[in-house]
Amino acid sequence: MNDEVTVDTSKTIKDPIHGAVKFEGAAELELKNLLSDPYFQRLRRVKQLGFSDHVFPSATHSRFAHSLGVYGVAKRLLSVVEPKGRGDDWSRKGKACLAAALLHDVGHGMFSHAFEHAMEKFIETHPEVGEQFKDAVNHEKLSRRIVTETSVARVLKRIGGDGFAEEVAAMIEKQDPDCIYTSIVSSQLDADRLDYAKRDPYFAGVSSGGIDLDWLVDHLRVGTRPSGQFFYVDSKAFISIEKFMVTVFQLYPTLYLHHRTRGFEHMFSRLMVRVFELIGEDAPEKAGLSDTHPLVHFFREPGNLEHTLVLDDSLFWGSLHLFLAAPDEAVSQLAKRFAERRSYPRHDVWRIAEGLAVKHRGYMALSASERVGVLHNACEAACAALTDDAGIWQDSCHYDTYPRKLYTERRIEGGHPQQINVAHGGLIVDIASVSPIVASAAAFTIHRIYYDDTVKGLGERLDDAITERLKVSVAAELERAGMISTPPADPH
Repeated sequence: MNDEVTVDTSKTIKDPIHGAVKFEGAAELELKNLLSDPYFQRLRRVKQLGFSDHVFPSATHSRFAHSLGVYGVAKRLLSVVEPKGRGDDWSRKGKACLAAALLHDVGHGMFSHAFEHAMEKFIETHPEVGEQFKDAVNHEKLSRRIVTETSVARVLKRIGGDGFAEEVAAMIEKQDPDCIYTSIVSSQLDADRLDYAKRDPYFAGVSSGGIDLDWLVDHLRVGTRPSGQFFYVDSKAFISIEKFMVTVFQLYPTLYLHHRTRGFEHMFSRLMVRVFELIGEDAPEKAGLSDTHPLVHFFREPGNLEHTLVLDDSLFWGSLHLFLAAPDEAVSQLAKRFAERRSYPRHDVWRIAEGLAVKHRGYMALSASERVGVLHNACEAACAALTDDAGIWQDSCHYDTYPRKLYTERRIEGGHPQQINVAHGGLIVDIASVSPIVASAAAFTIHRIYYDDTVKGLGERLDDAITERLKVSVAAELERAGMISTPPADPH
């Protein structure tokens, strides 16, 4: 009879995007143990796409699943750098890279970026709050603390000894952008993007160009420069890399920046700001909360990481009934909008500007990129004037603008870890140097005004004011572009 005990040397987790995500060898199994750590488990209760499931009902996947997927992709990329590495054979930097990939989102608050943006608004209007509060709502600083000061740090010490947790935190923070291992965790072709560009449209049900990850990884190569190594793709994967870049770019207007999702995010910001104002006035009961509520504990002791453990989506939804019954009208009315899925309406400033611009002679003679520039500048000028007009602008109004470029070029010949490098005619160059699609410098910016439609006549007044200001700014921008700005005469 054989009395030997069989010890598992690998564990596999099934994933709908990447198939099998494997943890092999002692170091990776320690990372597998991190999945059960309370700070990592919290990510199960933080949706990857915040309020997007109010628009795309199946977009309910979590930061936990995304982080696991990023780890799986990072391991594949690491295999290109260290082809003989596996399990315990990875280099120290390789192990730090896998840990950083797994933990890169561990500091995110409820509804992912939405909570951080809400707290930025609170800090902006309440500059008297202390540094501890500011640090506690910054997901990057919070990630560092979780990685280096908690039970997570003890697991990392078992993997790499003293100083290893600090190395992982530094990689998450991108302290060494010239390092190929850092580029796996954070770059324009990193494991994070390669996961979410597949995962997010899959769960949202949004059609996208798709990414052939297998083909990309198979044709990923490692180049060398004086300051270190970098990835590049050979000519066979040129179309695939373009497809990846366009897919990520197009996810922003179709999914991440959907107008209704952004409306809910603005409402969430207003609700959280008001709740924290009341807590700061020692009147949490006006927000429907008791002195023992987790949000009260967090506000009063923001530096206590134990309070961070409960800052997840379920805390908000579990408190909604309290907010609905709040004596403070602003809190209860905003909560009611969430309960009824009524996001703030908006005026699409870009669309209004476009409708005005096409009436001008010469506008359509401009190139596409020139037209985008004209509209962007006109919208920016009109919105700046509007937000400064105290006669129209109210506290409930919100100017939502977000610029997005297809790619940030560096054009460093010979390759660099923070640019997308391609092999071209015996050289290794930035993809912007050789791709017509990337060289087009495609970009867009949203310009929207959200408002509270319970304020009588506010929507109509804003619409009139936006239109009048755009008439001036569109004409000025067309003149600056050398076009005739006078609209054609009405034939009638």
